[in-house]
Parts: sequence; C-alpha cells; structure tokens
Amino acid sequence: MSNKDLPPVKRVKPLDLSHFPSPFYALIYRLWESVPAARLAAVTQCDEETVQQAAAAMGLPPQPDDLSVWEERGYLTTIRNAWHLLPYEQLAPLMGWTQEELAFVMKEEDFLIDKVGFMKQECPPVYFTPLNTQQQAQLAHIKAVTEQEFSTLFEGAKPFAFFTDDEPKLSPTATSDDLRLIFSYNALYAKVLECDTTLSFSDALLECYRAAGINAVWLPVILYQLVPFPYGDKYSEGWEDRQARLRELVARAAKYGIKVYLYLNEPRCMPPSFFDEHPELMGKQIDTYGGALCTELPEVKAYLRQAVRSLCEAVAGLGGFLTITMSENLTHCKSRKEGTVCPRCADVPIQKLVADVLTAIYEETVAVDPTMRVIAWTWAWDDFMTRDEMLDCIDRLPAGVVLQNVSEVKKTFVIGGIEGTIEDYSMSIPGPSELAKTLWARARERGMELCAKVQVSNSGECITIPYLPVFDLIREHMTNLRNEGVKHVMMSWTFGSYPSINLKIAQDCLHDPDEAKYDALLKEEYGEWASTVKTAAATFSEAFREFPFHLYNLYFGPQSKGPANLLFAEPSEFEATMCIWAYDDLDKWRRIYPRDVYLNQWRKLSERWKEGLALVEAMPDDHSFKQMAYAGYALFRSAYLQTAFIMARDGGDTAALVPLIKEERELALLMYRLMQQNPYIGYEASNHYHFNRTLVMEKVLNCDHLLAQYTR
Repeated sequence: MSNKDLPPVKRVKPLDLSHFPSPFYALIYRLWESVPAARLAAVTQCDEETVQQAAAAMGLPPQPDDLSVWEERGYLTTIRNAWHLLPYEQLAPLMGWTQEELAFVMKEEDFLIDKVGFMKQECPPVYFTPLNTQQQAQLAHIKAVTEQEFSTLFEGAKPFAFFTDDEPKLSPTATSDDLRLIFSYNALYAKVLECDTTLSFSDALLECYRAAGINAVWLPVILYQLVPFPYGDKYSEGWEDRQARLRELVARAAKYGIKVYLYLNEPRCMPPSFFDEHPELMGKQIDTYGGALCTELPEVKAYLRQAVRSLCEAVAGLGGFLTITMSENLTHCKSRKEGTVCPRCADVPIQKLVADVLTAIYEETVAVDPTMRVIAWTWAWDDFMTRDEMLDCIDRLPAGVVLQNVSEVKKTFVIGGIEGTIEDYSMSIPGPSELAKTLWARARERGMELCAKVQVSNSGECITIPYLPVFDLIREHMTNLRNEGVKHVMMSWTFGSYPSINLKIAQDCLHDPDEAKYDALLKEEYGEWASTVKTAAATFSEAFREFPFHLYNLYFGPQSKGPANLLFAEPSEFEATMCIWAYDDLDKWRRIYPRDVYLNQWRKLSERWKEGLALVEAMPDDHSFKQMAYAGYALFRSAYLQTAFIMARDGGDTAALVPLIKEERELALLMYRLMQQNPYIGYEASNHYHFNRTLVMEKVLNCDHLLAQYTR
C-alpha cells in the first residue's frame, strides 16, 4: 500500500478542543493512559522531561512502567484519540508504524476508514510551545480538577483485565447440539492470527463460553492471508504462520467443545495500487474501497475455489464458514451500490452472482470435509434484491447450505408515533420479522437448515457495556424463534459477545421457555437477589422499548459514547461517523424522528430506567448486574442531555444549558467510577475502548469550560 490508500486529508473547521490551552496539552491529556511519555516526546520532538512536566502541570498522576497492553490491544482507541490532533506524519510514528501499515489497518480493521468518515481533517504538527498567562490559568484549573477527581486514574480495575481467575463465573448451563455461534469478546479482529491466539481466545474465555452454552466462535479472515495468493506474494506474506495459529486455535477450542468458524467476504476487494499491476482483474471500482476481483472472470472463480479448498485441507477440524455476500466489503461486482458498473456483470442477475460465490465456497468446503457448515447470511440482501430475487437466490443454493437471516430484518414498528423499519441490531424490538419467516420458509422447503442472527448480550443500540439487563426482551425473542422452529443461532456481531447471564437466559429459553425454569436460573445465579434482579430486569426491559430505534441512531447516535461525547458551544460542523464520533450531529442521529419526539423518547427511556435503579440501589457496588444498570443509565441519560443541550443551544435558550451541563458532568464522574470498578465498560472488540478513562475525564473539563462561559 501507499499513502494514497489513506483517507484523504481535507481542510475543514478544526474540532473545538478549547477546554485545553493548546493541542500539545490536549494530546498529552488524551493519551496519558495509553502512550508512554517517551513516545509522546519523540512524536512532538521534545524531551521526555517536557512531557512529564506538562502532565504534572495538568495534575495527571505518574504513568505505570508498562503501557504496552494499549499498543497490543488498544491501538484503535489511541488512533481515534489522536485523530483530530496529529497529521499522518506524526500519527503513524505515534503508533510505531509506517504510513503503509496505518493504511492497512484503516482498510481491514472492520471498516475503520468508514468509521473515520473517509477523510482526515488537516492538522498542523503538534509541538510544545510556552503558554501565555490566560492559558496558564486554564492549566491551573485542569490541574485542580484532575487532582481532585482523577488522582486514581491508574488505580482500580486495570484496562483489558478480562476473564481473570478471581472474577465471578456463570454456573454451567446445558449445551445444545444446535449451533450457538459468537464472536470473541476481546478479539483483535483483523489481527487475531497475527499473534498468539490466546490474546483473542483465552482459555478462560473459552471456558466462560462453554459455561454459557456456546459451542462455536467466529473470526474474520482474508483468504489471501491464509493461503498463497497467485497475484502477489507480498499480500500473502506470513500465511504459513497464520495457518499454524489457526490450527492451534481450532485444536484448543475443541477441548471446550467449541468449533471455529471463519467469516468470509470473498473474493476480497483490492486497493488501487494492486490494479496498477493487474488491471485485467478489475471489476467494479469504488474510490474509498479500491476494486473488486470480478467473479465473472474464470481465473477469479478458480482462485476462490482453490483458496477455500486449500484452507480446508490445511486446517482439519474447522467448523466451517460464515459468509456475507452483500454490502460489507466490495466483493463481487454488485455487492455494493456505489461505484462504476462492471461491463462483464452489468447484465448478470445479482442473485446469480451471489449464488455462484456461495456455491463455490460450499462445494469446495464439503469436498474436503462434509461435516463443515457453510452459512449463507442474507445480510443486506433486501437492500439489493426484490423478495422474488431473494427467493430465487435461495433456490440456486446447494441444499446443504445453512440459511441465516437477521431475525428482525424489515420488522416494522411505531415508536413515539413514528413508523419505522428495522435492519439489524435490535434488542428493544424482538424478532422475528415476516421477511425472515418468508426466507426461512423457502429454505425449509428445500431441506436447508435455518439459523437466526440475533443480539443477546448487547446490541447496536448500546455497544459499550458488556450486557444490557433486559432479560424479558431476550426471553420474548427466543420464545418467538423457538415457536418458528429455528434451531441454530448466531448470538452476536462483533459487539454483544460478552459471556453474560443473557446468553444463559437465551439458551435456556430456546430449550424451554417455562417461567419456573427462568426463576430457577435467576436463583442459581443471584441467590438472595434473584427477586430484585427479576423485577429490575422487567423494568429495564420496559424502559428499553422506548429506544428511538433507527439504524442511523445505532450507527451515529450519542448513546454508546454517552458522557464521553463532547459538548460544543457552537455547532461543530462535523458529521457523525459510524460507531465512533457522534459529535453534535443531532439531525443525523434522529433521522426519522422529529427533534422533540427524539428528545422525548430518550427522556422516557432514561426516566423509566431510573426507576429500576431504585430497585438495585441496595445491591453491593461490585455486583455486575448493578454496574450494568448504572452504566446503562449513564449512557441513555447522557443521550437525553446531549439532545436537550443541542436543541437549547440552537434555539438560543442559554438559561437551559447550565443544568444540562451540570448533570452531564455528574454522569461523566459516575462513568469514571464505574470504569474503575469494571474493566469491560467502554470496550468492544472491533473498536477497542470506545472511550477510555482520559476521555471521560476530558468530558468533565469540557463541561467546566462551558459552565465558565455560561455563568460569567
């Protein structure tokens, strides 16, 4: 890759970080938890003593001796925290990478290029400069607040301290012969096979999954990184090591009764630089993705088949493949709508292109091992095909393929008087939908096995706490699937994979939805608190039904970042990006909802949720259920406060802003305390920590800065 493969740099209005006296101090504060002072000094071209003095001047406590866990498992958090401050020339060295390595992560790390908005704001280099008198006064305030509220930054639960021996474990639940598939809670996504696989699939995690009834895990792979690529050795470099690590993982997972599935978007699109050497293979082109390897070319079809067969032969005991063939990466030439039309594929029915890819993968897989499953996930088919085309696509598939639908896809709803339709990632509105039932019915007629993709621990509605304590909604959804005769279940996307009580509740309900058995499960897990938990979970479930559901709110709304999302005295003019930055882009968050309806839904949700907090208040502070209850409240209430703040700001109602800012400040302090108690809060595998402690700390400074403006 080359620099042209990085998101383009654009000159835009800078993000307002005026709660810091200068970009240098903003950088030190934001990265103090994750980047050693020596690295910060090297990047900003000063000595380490200058960095240490700057940190001390802001009241930050001394760093631990070893912060390497962030470089190994939290690099996405660091990239995002520095994104608005550093140019590429400083960002890549900050990560210890070349710009080419940074470009690869941007492309392959679960659409990071999309999550940053396909662009990077122009940033001048950040260096140390002396402060003037006003800036020094601001620095003094930062120091006072930090010393008073955050002197314990490096105390309490350690970031990434997942699945330790001393934390409570679930009581084992009954296992099933049917598929119970999940992602690893803390997988390194695109880098699972680049290093020791225990970092992503520890034995402790696998044991937790077995206890929760999970019998299969999935991880994303790229075929050309696991077998030799006929069009360039540099793309396959290290494939032997990755294969060896995959074999080790398959063997280790088998000890826990767990199969390993590989998630494929193939044939994988290639960057623009690849087609400088192989223009004859180019299919559809999209500026931000590169180009497709056209599957109407015989040599591309032959490559796909040979790659799958070689991999299956090399990794005995593999569970099989989970496939997406529409609208993830650009794969076949009609897998995404944007871009130039491929003349070879222009007149080929889209359902044929999809079926051809799936048939090739299936035939080569079962030729090696008939016990392997190939799961055809219909994700986004409905965005590209008519109902009849989808049914025709199912008819073209081999009967041995497992058909998987998002359970709630295209389910309609009315919330706050507004009609809408679900695409994916819902817990607040249990499935299945009529479309899912229709597609399963056709697959059932053909003798195919059925699988539902659901969200059980958390959902796109709120991805930054390990599990949402909405047990009634889970039981309703699982009962519906059981009544529909769906036996196989994919329990999560990259988020929602914490081995929580939710997984046990789902598994037990799929087996037997009897209320008495649910009561027995709660008694087993919660003892004297079982009755309290049941009542509170029912309250949280009812509150969560008020969630203002829309895919845009899931992707762009403020609720997953909650009180770590900054407030802006003036419109930031930044557009919210997928799953990362909500900014103050209210009109993108709310999408189908009028502003007042959107605000009211957050109000109703958070106020009803708060009623549940009164029920759990007497529980010990270290009780996971109580922590999830309070973390959920902090996120949902913050979404309400941010919406109200923007509406008051835009309406010129400055008197209304002060109480909103003060409450938001209290929520940030609450979230900081919860993160010290529970290392899972704020984390999600494909984005690492969406917010770490220094971002929550920064929000307090942000609130203080605004309060100073509005209370003069």
